[in-house]
Amino acid sequence: MKTKPTLIGVISVLMLISPFASNLLGSEGALGRPISGAAITPYAGLVPPEPGFAVTIGEAYYDGSIGGAVPIGNFNINLGIKMIASFTPIAISYIWPTTSKEWNFASAVSFPLCYVEVEANVTLGRFSGRKTDHDFGLFDLAFTPIVASYHISKTDHVAFSITVWAPTGDYDPNRLATLSLNNWTVIPGIAYTKIFPKQSIELTGIWQLQFYTENPATNYLNGVLSDLEAMVIKRFKCGAGIGVIGSWLEQVNDDTGPTADRFHGFRGRAFGVGPIVTYTTKIGKSLLDLNARFIPEFGNEKRVQGNLFQFAATWKY
Repeated sequence: MKTKPTLIGVISVLMLISPFASNLLGSEGALGRPISGAAITPYAGLVPPEPGFAVTIGEAYYDGSIGGAVPIGNFNINLGIKMIASFTPIAISYIWPTTSKEWNFASAVSFPLCYVEVEANVTLGRFSGRKTDHDFGLFDLAFTPIVASYHISKTDHVAFSITVWAPTGDYDPNRLATLSLNNWTVIPGIAYTKIFPKQSIELTGIWQLQFYTENPATNYLNGVLSDLEAMVIKRFKCGAGIGVIGSWLEQVNDDTGPTADRFHGFRGRAFGVGPIVTYTTKIGKSLLDLNARFIPEFGNEKRVQGNLFQFAATWKY
């Protein structure tokens, strides 16, 4: 299996870039874990056979807004929310050695730093008015204990993964901007990659389901969220590539809890489409993989709607 020029694609299945997604969808805070087009990365279905460590450093900037009432912490009403989120995930992954020709396995952990700024018209107790809040620090820890990739053929690959978010960030239900969702989130996923060698084209798709535990501070339980994303990339001999990403986020059941009941379940959806550019090169015996994307959202319901700019660099040694 020829994977040398694209070995860094392994990082995709580990979702080492997506842990930037903040605490702001139809769910508590009107955003949840995912942002449109953020989870998918090149070669998401492929964990290559060469064992070793990889380090990823990324930067994601998202700005968006939502009109109407939104449940956030202990705030009763939030109108006209505007938010900015900047995330810098630092991730480490490891491809495990194996004697199997069909299966390869990997694990990963991500430590995301983030800055969140939120502005809204709010009501909290006797206080009512326009409020701005911001915070910076370590966000919730994300780890992927296992990614299992099956090589159907040299050009067809599928990967199964589970990612877990732990509520390790600072959370205050009386603040608009917090560094945690204050819940555990389990995300099983499946990814498929098809490579067309003659045309140097990659087709990749992922589907994930996000299961949340209840926020003990607010008794708010987010509904199950479906995240379906697809990508097509054309690559060139120089190592560069250009493509497009499409995303569909859909909440499959209502949020529950006292606040969620007042918002009639607050079930949301979002769509996003935008370009991605990539570049892969070899430095000595190591590989460097770069990718950047811009994903504008549209058609959002009961979610923040905005634009995502994301960049990531991965070094495999």
